[in-house]
Amino acid sequence: MTRPSDPQAMTPSKPGRTRTAPPQLPDDFWTRPRMRTYLLFDATGIVYLLVGLIALRVAWALADGAPAWDALLQSFASPGYVLFHILALISAIFVGVRFFRLFPKAQPAQIGPVKPPPPAVLHALLYAAWGGITLVLLAVFGGIWP
Repeated sequence: MTRPSDPQAMTPSKPGRTRTAPPQLPDDFWTRPRMRTYLLFDATGIVYLLVGLIALRVAWALADGAPAWDALLQSFASPGYVLFHILALISAIFVGVRFFRLFPKAQPAQIGPVKPPPPAVLHALLYAAWGGITLVLLAVFGGIWP
């Protein structure tokens, strides 16, 4: 059975010759794969909010001196923080892959006199750039590279 959605959602800008039926939401609306993907994408915003709050906590610990910093590092070793950081990494990868999938569709058909590369090449270039930046940041933060 369907349920009515917002009755004004499909109202035409000017009255038509025939009357239209009010829009109906399908029964399986919330369980459709696209809807789940949208909800999962939106839920990553909550993860990013929490990461931002953790960044504030790190800044405050840095301002409070070495004992506060050591205590913060000890708390980051707890299983809860490790699981949260894994969730944050998965969220970032999910959003990145989604962005890379949508990026070629948003490209103009022609950029000046140059045509953009085929979607497969564009995907490969984007993933290579993302991987390269990740490796450089890992090397810098890991103390391997200057």
